[in-house]
Amino acid sequence: MLAVPLLELSNLAVRFGGLTAVAGLDLAVEAGSLAALIGPNGAGKTTAFNAITGVYAPSGGSVRFLGREIGGARPFAIARLGIARTFQNIRLFRGLTVLENVVAALAGAERSGVRDLLRGRAWREREDSARARAVFLLERLGLERLADARANALAYGEQRRLEIARALATGPKLLLLDEPAAGMNPAEKHALRELVRRLRDEFRLTIVLIDHDVQFVMNLCERVAVLDHGEKIADGRPEAVRRDPKVIEAYLGSEAESA
Repeated sequence: MLAVPLLELSNLAVRFGGLTAVAGLDLAVEAGSLAALIGPNGAGKTTAFNAITGVYAPSGGSVRFLGREIGGARPFAIARLGIARTFQNIRLFRGLTVLENVVAALAGAERSGVRDLLRGRAWREREDSARARAVFLLERLGLERLADARANALAYGEQRRLEIARALATGPKLLLLDEPAAGMNPAEKHALRELVRRLRDEFRLTIVLIDHDVQFVMNLCERVAVLDHGEKIADGRPEAVRRDPKVIEAYLGSEAESA
């Protein structure tokens, strides 16, 4: 009996008026895999992420997570099922400390009750537990020394790591990373590759990412799907995708020849 994919998009379509941003997208992501969506600007990559996470409701087709239809569900409900994401434009509470940012993400992932409002013993125990968990996540992301720094004082690469820590605070099974290497220098990208691999293994995650740095993606991911004008034009191992004539024509161009 074949295992059910962790995430399965079937004939997914997202339309805005007369514009079709994603058209008939089929994608199955197995548990524990490290995959990527790549393609030119406007190819529909982030739109696909938005349909998975409930930002947009699909115009057609289905989005299934652990065999359950989630297309059109609210973002908070999808997050509680075990899907977390980061954004191309970093979204942090910039006036809060690094530690407070992660604690806030942990609080958002939990349901509060009447005793929380009264701030009784149970609330204090949950607060202590949240702080301990936040410290642990900062340690895993190499940010523990910056716990008391304001988020807006961090270097760009550190802000990216903090956003990942916030996403991990929700306890996801599937982590979606939107342009995680954007704005990073080569050394930072190398460190990020090692970090993503380690987090996948340590937290038993399935990771799907979008990035425009083809070398970063090809050296990290085990599987790559390529979108162009909302349609999937290739899907497979990085070495096969890199040689695909349709991918070279639509996206890679001379970069594939020189790689």
